[in-house]
Amino acid sequence: MILSHKHKFIYVKGRKVASTSIEIVLSLVAGPSDIVTPISPADELHRLSLGGQCQNFADTPELERHFLDLVRQKKFGEAHATGVLRESDVHFYNHIPLSVIEARVSAPLNQYSIVVSERNPYGKIISLANMALSYSKYQGEVVKNSMDDIQGVINQLFQSGQFIVVRNIHLYTSGRQYGPLYVLRQENLAADLAQLFDELKLGKCLDPLPYAKRGIDSNQLDPRKVFTRQQLDQINEAFADEFRLFGYEMV
Repeated sequence: MILSHKHKFIYVKGRKVASTSIEIVLSLVAGPSDIVTPISPADELHRLSLGGQCQNFADTPELERHFLDLVRQKKFGEAHATGVLRESDVHFYNHIPLSVIEARVSAPLNQYSIVVSERNPYGKIISLANMALSYSKYQGEVVKNSMDDIQGVINQLFQSGQFIVVRNIHLYTSGRQYGPLYVLRQENLAADLAQLFDELKLGKCLDPLPYAKRGIDSNQLDPRKVFTRQQLDQINEAFADEFRLFGYEMV
């Protein structure tokens, strides 16, 4: 999540929509008073190498400095253990809903643009399953697993009901009025980010883009060959408002 007072935009971070890559890019234009939430230590190290960093997300600057010191030393396990990635331990966190941001910021936000990122729900669930197989040992590398393993995790996600965690639309819900809404589509990310930088006058967009947690290209997979008919029907029902709002076609 990024709240930029300097450029008057709020990036509300969804799940499995290239959100970490986008957050890295947008954090590079942050001003000193802007809020930038921390990301996984391996990705935070990459962001530091590009000139950005998390900031102003915790109640104490000491906690932020300690986390970043551990990241610089590549002590990723210890960095995780600081708790800065847990909702309960910081004021602002990774996938914080817009409604909670509103409640925790005293400054008026009605003139701020809202930036979100999305992709088709089938791709989000495939990406979730792929990352679930590797996240515990993630060190910033490309993450690819076999389709057999991915489909095994997909079945588990549907048995537990956890496939729904990538439903992001509730994160963007607000009763307040804001400036323009910008939707960055994962399948058109470079062009959409370049347009955003142009329209918000953010300068030159980073090129090439960093692709954090890059895995299989789930957008190129036929959902009918990945999910059962019952699973497809569950996705279509659970994500109906996202299909409609963002213009993705149901299978």
